[in-house]
Amino acid sequence: MNVRLALLALLSVGGIHAQVPDPLKQPVTIISRSGQFAVHGLPLNKPTINLAAPSDVTYARLDPGLLSFAAENIKQALLSTLGLLDRWQGKISIALYPVTKDNEEVVIAAVRYADGWQYQLRVPEQIDKWRLTKVLVEALLLEIAHRDADDRRLELPPWLVPGMAAHLIATAPAPLVVESETLTTRKQRMDNGLKETRQTLRKSGGLTLDQLNWPDGRTDITRYEASAHLFVHELLRKDGGMFLRSMLSTLRDHLNWQTAFLRAFHFRSLREVDKWWTLNLVQFAGRETLSTWSPAEVRAHLDEILATPVQVRHDPNQLPMTIEAPLQQILEEWDFSRQGPILRQKLNRLEALRYRASGLAAELVRDYHRALVEYIDRRTRVRNDKSRTATLATADAIIRLNELDLKREAMVIAPPGTPVLSGPTKQ
Repeated sequence: MNVRLALLALLSVGGIHAQVPDPLKQPVTIISRSGQFAVHGLPLNKPTINLAAPSDVTYARLDPGLLSFAAENIKQALLSTLGLLDRWQGKISIALYPVTKDNEEVVIAAVRYADGWQYQLRVPEQIDKWRLTKVLVEALLLEIAHRDADDRRLELPPWLVPGMAAHLIATAPAPLVVESETLTTRKQRMDNGLKETRQTLRKSGGLTLDQLNWPDGRTDITRYEASAHLFVHELLRKDGGMFLRSMLSTLRDHLNWQTAFLRAFHFRSLREVDKWWTLNLVQFAGRETLSTWSPAEVRAHLDEILATPVQVRHDPNQLPMTIEAPLQQILEEWDFSRQGPILRQKLNRLEALRYRASGLAAELVRDYHRALVEYIDRRTRVRNDKSRTATLATADAIIRLNELDLKREAMVIAPPGTPVLSGPTKQ
């Protein structure tokens, strides 16, 4: 009997009218075509094709056959994005349960057995398609990350699941969750994949890297999901999925996901990621999408940018010590050939910081940037570090930096814990 019902459910996914009489409506378990998903629940008592919601309806009504089909669709889209073959190790068991209230809870449990990790999901029979996509993406990413891992449950970056789910929906040539839809609607969905994200970011503003990495109860979910979508989209543009695949495979080797992320994507620090993210956000949606940082935060970033870690040794018999050298000392004591890479890095970071500042703080950041540009321009014309022209250029730059440092010291410092202004920057 169960075999017959399973065949009926699978035929319904293919668009065949398969009416299941009520007396035979008993729970069934459907194994997906790859064998990774086992879905348990009641089959629908109407033909699947008649249950297909219009494209503007956000929820889906599920039975084991429909859900197993959707799960395989999402898995294939994810594997294609990451450039992976289907070599799954952990089974994903899904239990469908009747809906009794709005926003029914979705549960994901990762369980470690002797032969590896397995995953158990509880999903309501009627669920928002976006929520369903996210929960399946999360289970699949956890399964990929836990392959050959030990007993420690791994943590995914909080932006990865919503960002990847949005990316898969935006780039899918056909709906990931089964529904009847015309070719026109499919094309429209693909074309509008990033349009809605751009509109959201222009209207509400993009989130900072810190807000993406550590969201809290005050984080606006719509802004978060749009920012996460763009963040993952831009990461995938860097390498076509290779770096993200590397991060997932090395999560087990690090105590936190941040270290695995930095090494996989070849970022030297989260500060560098912040600069990269800021510039991409500006290019994608415009400066008005950025949250404005308080003067205190701008001052803290300026202090960090303008200082340069250097190692000094006061005694030949002692280990070197790391100190923070002011920019003026670098200009005065280092050869220009050594200064160049450091100064260009600082220019990039000042450029990113300028997008986050406003008012007098933005003017100060701009003035630092201009002072360094003028100094570099003058010094690149002179090869001899000891020439009078080089000496004058250095002296003028140091005088200008000293003046700007006085303004920086006078900048109003907000009390610790002052929140970041999250509204769009005023032009």
